[in-house]
Amino acid sequence: MAQDTEVRYVGIDAHQETLSISVLVGSSREPLAVQTIANGAAPIRRCFKKLLEQGAVVATYEAGSLGFVLYRQLMKLGVQCVVAAPSHLPKIPGDHRKTDRLDAQRLASFLRAGQIVAVTPPTPEIEALRTLTHTRDAMREDVVRARHRVLKLCLARGVVYRDGQNWTPKHMTWLRKVELGVADDKQTLDFLVDELERRIGALSRLDLRIEERSKQDDVVESVKSLMAFRGVKELTAMCVIAELADPRRFKNARQVASYCGLVPSEHSSGAKVRRGHITRSGNAKLRRLLVEATQHFARPFPARSAVHRRRPLAPPKAQRIAARADDRLKLRYRKLAARKHTNLAKTAVARELIGFLWAALHPDMK
Repeated sequence: MAQDTEVRYVGIDAHQETLSISVLVGSSREPLAVQTIANGAAPIRRCFKKLLEQGAVVATYEAGSLGFVLYRQLMKLGVQCVVAAPSHLPKIPGDHRKTDRLDAQRLASFLRAGQIVAVTPPTPEIEALRTLTHTRDAMREDVVRARHRVLKLCLARGVVYRDGQNWTPKHMTWLRKVELGVADDKQTLDFLVDELERRIGALSRLDLRIEERSKQDDVVESVKSLMAFRGVKELTAMCVIAELADPRRFKNARQVASYCGLVPSEHSSGAKVRRGHITRSGNAKLRRLLVEATQHFARPFPARSAVHRRRPLAPPKAQRIAARADDRLKLRYRKLAARKHTNLAKTAVARELIGFLWAALHPDMK
């Protein structure tokens, strides 16, 4: 079949079982009839091979729980695919209808108009690493919830541990021996403590897995570079590598800070410039780790510490950048903490810290 010169713009509303596909041909005002196909490799191949026979095809779908499998399938077929960031899709005022057909048509229209903000799909290896670190973070949250359940039950029964810190071996032994008076309460407490210990064990296994993964050839040099910085060890380094993926996709440090949601919000008009709290619209997991890492810049630097042993193992470029970060961020925190709340100071330091980490990973930065 002879090809024409008009591009097919394809909007895909993707679900677990089905894909709703809307096609706009060139500058045509009316889309072709929306078709619904099964979400499987064979139906996708048949559908898009027919479209490719008629000309070039550009497709888009929203990033979400389906991941990037569809993106890789389409790219393999020769279809230029753009994964849309859902939070940046235009909102149409007054349109209160939502169906799979309409969603697919809107995506095709936004794609043709150049209104799609693209998500950068990670490689399968980076995606797997990201899933590993996300699983570890979810397990950490499970441990916190399990601890709260134990403490709330004890508090509700008037039993409080007063012989030291919670969650030490001594405290865990005390939880096993504590008497609550009613058999059902004791059985519930034993169950909750068993569940807590199981989750702590799972978290320890994930930490060990991440530590082993950090020694593999594809990430070991990047991990050494990041561990040259204060407040960064294997877990934080692996999270930064997984979330940033290819550092070359960011043009400058400000873009990286924006990706983490660490830049100030702004509502300016005319001569008035109003900046508020940070946007918090970026990567929440990475933002939390960065703020935790800044605790090290809020404390006095010891003469000898673990970072002094780690830094010589890093590449020379990372050593230089880490040394500059020490001088810059320590002074930055002191100046800000003298006139602002410490949380604001730590957030500002975290915004600059991610810029230093990005520079250490970027192959073209010095």
